Amino acid sequence: MKKNIILVCAAVMLISMLTSCLKNTDIPNFNSATVSFANSGPKYVTSDLTLNPKDSIQFNYTVDCPTPMKFIYLQKNGSTIATDTIKTGNFMHFNAIKKLIADSAAGAYTYKVVARDSAGIFLGSSAGFTLTTTPDFIYYTNRTLFVPDTVAKTNATYFSSTLGTTYSYTNAGVTNSANIDFGYYYSPDSAQTAGVKKQPFGHFLYALNVTPVPSQIAFYDISTWTKNATTFKVAATPTFASVLSKGGIVSGGTTNLKTGATSSVPSVVTTISSGKQTDTYTALASGNVIWFKTAAGKYGVIQIDYINQNSAAHGTFMTIDVKVQK
Repeated sequence: MKKNIILVCAAVMLISMLTSCLKNTDIPNFNSATVSFANSGPKYVTSDLTLNPKDSIQFNYTVDCPTPMKFIYLQKNGSTIATDTIKTGNFMHFNAIKKLIADSAAGAYTYKVVARDSAGIFLGSSAGFTLTTTPDFIYYTNRTLFVPDTVAKTNATYFSSTLGTTYSYTNAGVTNSANIDFGYYYSPDSAQTAGVKKQPFGHFLYALNVTPVPSQIAFYDISTWTKNATTFKVAATPTFASVLSKGGIVSGGTTNLKTGATSSVPSVVTTISSGKQTDTYTALASGNVIWFKTAAGKYGVIQIDYINQNSAAHGTFMTIDVKVQK
């Protein structure tokens, strides 16, 4: 028992001696840095904002800290987008102005300023601002168009890019015809006969002012309707998925519709050789990207997602996604 007491006393004395040899080290005062933002003009951010894609944004921030700072980071959604290193002067005070562009993709983005010392130890940060980018275009998904039906005339065969609404011949009428930008029909294959051209066949999108009027829609009397002069062109670039702003839609539409735009797609090229007329075209298919410009001057782009069959039967339909500038 006496031996155990001696051992315990010796251990206590050893710990006391080791503790007295340790150097006292100040514990960093975490989150001691303060960040302030100055409103230096109309584009400077000092609070949460809602923005259009690619809007100009600016930050004027000052960081003060009671202990020396070395690195100042501007972060977006936790990732560093700008780094400043304090090399000379006052290490406890820093100011910077950053000029940026808002994201083109819609969503919420959090920006904050973070300060660290020369060892990378966190000293503090701002609370952060949330800048929300809202689309400057309209995106319609999973819209279904049916071929015209000759009896009930209730198939949704027309589309309005302004409203995202599909119309049938029956519920469109004169009143709603001004909203319609294009329609859909299927042209069946026809036999080639001597001296007569073979009629183009397949799936077609068309403007209501198309001439001559295809036989597949001639049974719909739209003589008193508004016939908006939409123009189209099939073009694979830019891709539908890569178009994330009004600017992208306008750029892609302007480029592709500069030449070869028609009132119906696929466009049919007619040639005559030795008195024989030949039509050439590439039939529409799932995956096609179609650029268009409405009568009101709005650019848009269509992607064909699915076509259920190659037939003029009233059950034939295509599913599309559409993006159009506001």
